[in-house]
Amino acid sequence: MTNIGFTALIRSKGFNKQRLGEAAGLSPTQISNRISGNCPWTWKEVSAVCVALGITYDEFAGCFPAGDVRRSAARPAEEASPDEKAALDAMRQLLTVLKGA
Repeated sequence: MTNIGFTALIRSKGFNKQRLGEAAGLSPTQISNRISGNCPWTWKEVSAVCVALGITYDEFAGCFPAGDVRRSAARPAEEASPDEKAALDAMRQLLTVLKGA
């Protein structure tokens, strides 16, 4: 069964399943399987789709509760790329500043 709310959201952002898949690095079949509920989303896919659509995780969760998203296989931090490590360090610094505020 297709998630009508999410399909409407996709269209409201000027996308269809094909274009969303291309923008998010997923095949149209993967997009269809996720929207229909045949396969669970991974957080990596959710992130890519949210970026492509310009929406927040909260907006995504309005259509797909977080409990419906499965955890993807995580790489150990030592395998992260230099850009990923820099991004994580920047996030840690920001969280430290926010925590102290």
